[in-house]
Amino acid sequence: MSAMIRDAIERIRPYWAWLTVPLMLGAWLLFGSSSMDPEPPTAPDAAVAPRYSLRGVQWTRLDVNGQREFTAEAESADYFDDESARYEQLKMNVPNIGQVPWRLTSPKGSAPAHEKRILMEGPVDISGAWPDGEALVANTPQLWVDPVSKQVNTDAGVSFDSDSRSGTAKGLKADWDKQTVQLLGNVRMEYVPRKR
Repeated sequence: MSAMIRDAIERIRPYWAWLTVPLMLGAWLLFGSSSMDPEPPTAPDAAVAPRYSLRGVQWTRLDVNGQREFTAEAESADYFDDESARYEQLKMNVPNIGQVPWRLTSPKGSAPAHEKRILMEGPVDISGAWPDGEALVANTPQLWVDPVSKQVNTDAGVSFDSDSRSGTAKGLKADWDKQTVQLLGNVRMEYVPRKR
């Protein structure tokens, strides 16, 4: 070891303790302090984060015979790992409830996990016809469309209007296989005689 290095070490030896304390404190703050630990990454919530999202969606559901059960479109659709879905600006056409298709529109909708039915959430506007062919418009806060039972139904309040009848009811069930429409309870109906 050269004399020059030895002299330098001898000069800083009295200060060595004062230098090591700040160095150790700095190392502890940098590597050992729990307050400096990085935040663990948060896993995305499967119930919130969709598996995939689509925009401008249109689809047709066919039965086992290849016959059209309904057509639908949505401004956006989010699908999740549990097979549930959310829809925005949902429109559905159910062809066989009356003599003309029922057109159903709602600002949003959803499909529960592992189910085929779709809940339209309101207000839901219905435009179609009674089974006798008379044009019908109706409104309800929510409406289920179930392709398995081939029914459109709700337990919520429904208001409806057509040329010869208008009123309200608590619940509605329309079967597009049997081509029937039932008002379920608390029905208040006003009939208007048809002009001949």
